[in-house]
Amino acid sequence: MNGIEDRLRDAFGAQADTVRPHAGARAENARRVRRSTVRRRAAVPAGAVAAVAAVAAAAAVPGALPGASHRDGPDTAAGVRSPGNLVDPSTIVTIPATVAGGAAFTPDALGPDGRVAGRTADGRVYTAGPKGGRAEPLGVRAEGGVAAGNGFVTWIAPGSWKLSCRTTGGRTGVIGPQGATPADPVLTGGGAVVGDDPMNQPFVATGCGDTGRTVDGHGKGVLGRALALAYPTLFVADTSNDDVVREIDVRTDAIVREHPLPPGIRPLKLTGAPDKDGARRSVPGTGSDQKWRAAANEDYFATLVDGQLRIVARHGWKNVAAGLGLGKPPAAKSDRGALLTAGDHLIAYTTGGVSGVIDTRRLGDGRTPPGAISAVVLKGPALAAGGWLLWRDGAAYRLGHVR
Repeated sequence: MNGIEDRLRDAFGAQADTVRPHAGARAENARRVRRSTVRRRAAVPAGAVAAVAAVAAAAAVPGALPGASHRDGPDTAAGVRSPGNLVDPSTIVTIPATVAGGAAFTPDALGPDGRVAGRTADGRVYTAGPKGGRAEPLGVRAEGGVAAGNGFVTWIAPGSWKLSCRTTGGRTGVIGPQGATPADPVLTGGGAVVGDDPMNQPFVATGCGDTGRTVDGHGKGVLGRALALAYPTLFVADTSNDDVVREIDVRTDAIVREHPLPPGIRPLKLTGAPDKDGARRSVPGTGSDQKWRAAANEDYFATLVDGQLRIVARHGWKNVAAGLGLGKPPAAKSDRGALLTAGDHLIAYTTGGVSGVIDTRRLGDGRTPPGAISAVVLKGPALAAGGWLLWRDGAAYRLGHVR
């Protein structure tokens, strides 16, 4: 339930990354990069190539730029190239992948202000800011609910249903009128905080410490589980009754639009015969038991289902802007087995050991093919939020502002 096995795996991987290289490793690595260019391109899943035929897919590995001048400050990352060269190099900073004491730090969330929140393998929460540097302890442990908003972070303590928050100034509060569900995402944007309460009802609050309100259910038995937030629009999925994705204006609670469930989503299915108590059980992997991800920005809505990334233009919805077969995550039932986030112009995904970034400014509008897809194979997570991008680069994370 705590995803401890996945975090231990991340911890061992990060520890391996800290082994000091032998003399001459830089030159040897450069030779290997040149020799492996063809192999890297061949390793791109065949499904991705077929899905975006006639589309240019640009792959790049972050590395040092020859002759780049170094800047002052230990946490800057002079000369580092971002995935797809999407980030202004003068803004790139370094966040070590270990915290004080050597434990591996794994980011859970990136906020629109460039704040990073994550955990160590034992659930301790750490944060880092847009200036980089080693992540600092928040002094709490989290089972879930880790998110970053403008000037605050959130978490749910182990065994708790309470969504706590803390501002950069140190003020602590509680969000949500009836608690929150650790297994479901907490979403932030436009000053709003959205999550699901223990009754699977979405709630919305304003900033840290606002109790908030339950979103109006409009007389429906199930409004839907909170999926993605592109303020002021909240996307919820009803996979139990109406089998739709709803767009809700969080300012008024109005249902703006309804869409069919994306391909690959399995609505709730019950067993044919009741058990000894007369109840029919849900079929595993259907309804809320199916693990999938969604993210959205002003123009696009993305889903990651069983290793299939699908991006649609919000004004067209049925028109697929990009569909990539990325390989099924190794731990399909793990909350940390896949990540999908969206910034103002970027969508970042992590699944099956592959992380990548897509520049939505280069995508078609659903009626025309995309101009390019910027995808890069990385070890470790990649996250986008607002105008920021975070990615793993060797034994550290890099954070920078999108061009």
